[in-house]
Amino acid sequence: MKKWLSICTTALALSVGATALHAETTVRVGSIQSEEFYMNPYIKKFEEIVREKTDNAYNFKVYYNSTLGSESEMFEQMQAGLLDMMFGYSAILPNYVKETEIIGLPGLLSDFDEVHKVMNGPIGEDLAQKVLDSTGVRILWFVDQAHRNVFLKDKDVKSVADLKGIKLRSPNSPLYLQVLGTMGFNAAPMGFNEIYTAVQTGVVDGHEQEDPGMLAMKFYEVENRAVVTRHMYQSAVWEVSEKFFQKLPEKDRQIFIDAAREAGIWFRPLTGLEAELAARKELEEKHGVKVVELDQAELNALFEPMVDQYAKDRGIYDYVVKVREELGK
Repeated sequence: MKKWLSICTTALALSVGATALHAETTVRVGSIQSEEFYMNPYIKKFEEIVREKTDNAYNFKVYYNSTLGSESEMFEQMQAGLLDMMFGYSAILPNYVKETEIIGLPGLLSDFDEVHKVMNGPIGEDLAQKVLDSTGVRILWFVDQAHRNVFLKDKDVKSVADLKGIKLRSPNSPLYLQVLGTMGFNAAPMGFNEIYTAVQTGVVDGHEQEDPGMLAMKFYEVENRAVVTRHMYQSAVWEVSEKFFQKLPEKDRQIFIDAAREAGIWFRPLTGLEAELAARKELEEKHGVKVVELDQAELNALFEPMVDQYAKDRGIYDYVVKVREELGK
């Protein structure tokens, strides 16, 4: 009888041990975008790599459409350890680390070779460390996305001069307000999740975003004009709460870091200029959006005197110099 009990006890222990061994840790991920957003394959690829390398130890639960709050609210949740990860954007980072504003300065990162050299190189690592030290949020990878253009409802634009006075939604960012103001817009800061209704009801005349994002979020339902300006580059940012990250087994921390890079390089052909052009074609041909391209040289002439002065005023000019030296500009 004792032998039988011993065998049963051992079997039960092995069963419980096996269950614990294969139990999944749920990772809560926030996003302001929809389930159909064109950048979601990055998240899926990261998950696929992590699950493969950890024997399915993690289950990633993504909360789309600002379900958990605005981007800034979710960032603060990561700081507090209440949210594990977020697919965010560099636009809000200057609210915490001013040097990250260099990412969006017009003309500084003009193509994706430059983006990769800076954002996925030593300068990007330096910026990520500053964000970690200041906020307790770790940037695992700066993810490519297309340059930004302008989308409007019933506003015909033929030249840069026609932009003056148009009320355009803006992220609540000093740099965005400066760039859009320089272009002549009346910039109106508001949350991303407010754009659709604000355009629909006439609170604003439109918004600015990369073309694939405009398509994925179905803003063509309320906006019928696209103005190609390519006025800014903003990186997507794959972030993790340091409080969550430090709870991971040491080997899994490195797996998360490596998976972020591997997914980022894998994702490059799916975003950037090709994605921008393909989305614009679909907006025009399938959804009837009227596309106008503005004179890039005229826009650059507006931005050139702004960039250095803005960087000096914000105390980040030394980083502008670092980027230019890195790129040989």
